Amino acid sequence: MNKIDKLFQKADHVLIVVHTNPDPDAMASAFALRHILLKKYNVETSIGYSGTIGRAENQALVKEIGIYMKQISKINWEKYDCIAMVDTQPGSGNNVLPEDVQCHLVLDHHPVIRKVNAELSFIDKDLGVLATMLIEWIRALELEISPDLATALVYAINSETQYLKREVNQRDIDAYLYVYMRANLRKLARIEFPALPKSYFSSVSKALNKAKSYRNLVIVHMGSTKSAEIVPEMADFLVRHERISWALSTGRFKDRLVISLRSRNTKAQAGKLVRNLVRNSKTVGGHDTYAGGYVDITGMKENDVSIMENTMSKNFAELHNYENPIWKSLL
Repeated sequence: MNKIDKLFQKADHVLIVVHTNPDPDAMASAFALRHILLKKYNVETSIGYSGTIGRAENQALVKEIGIYMKQISKINWEKYDCIAMVDTQPGSGNNVLPEDVQCHLVLDHHPVIRKVNAELSFIDKDLGVLATMLIEWIRALELEISPDLATALVYAINSETQYLKREVNQRDIDAYLYVYMRANLRKLARIEFPALPKSYFSSVSKALNKAKSYRNLVIVHMGSTKSAEIVPEMADFLVRHERISWALSTGRFKDRLVISLRSRNTKAQAGKLVRNLVRNSKTVGGHDTYAGGYVDITGMKENDVSIMENTMSKNFAELHNYENPIWKSLL
């Protein structure tokens, strides 16, 4: 922690940057880092994000816990003398850190695709969830942890690992048990089971009607979507089908074709497969059982995007050694 001490003891204003369309792990980990900076270093800290917080559970997390974040488009970068990136890395393609802004600290658990351009970096790809790293720091520093922060971290672990089912090790489990005992379980229940908008059920209906399967694969190209987060949500939903072990979901959101890949095989190397699928490692990546990203479709005609989606389906099958698949409706 000596290097971190030197970094933050000289900092006046810290900006924590999370990835675009932040998920619970990113938000809770940023919230935990802000807690550390306040209690240990008495440093003023803001959290900046880009994109949207569309999923009902994520909106409930922000509301119930009171995680205040600023849209990066409204950030005055000159105000901050220290930039920390959480659950993302400079140049990874899933954040909007300007190229001329120096990053001082990176905390992540995703594989390193290129050399990390930061003063300090702590990247542990053995962790199933970044929240574990922050919990370990809080414990090492012997800081108190509030029920709200503990609740946020519990939900982050539940969401990222599907209740410890997906890619966890003993450190993740130990961290989970530590914060679970300190969490507000009523708030946790309200976060995990919020009221769902009509648009969610419309998206589920749309996904089910458009989903196609071949052997153990399922694909769904949802077309235009109201949020980027519905794409991975539908991939999570479809991969639970009893005879499916791989799910590929895409959706068009603003100027991006959002991609999400899920597998029930714990050694599936989904991150590697998604990079082969779109042949663009700058804006996609992931872990063994889950991966995702996007393709920039700015200026592309609708027909060209449809061709891209069809090519992706073909490549998805070929990467599983299936040639000339006949996709059939899932229902």
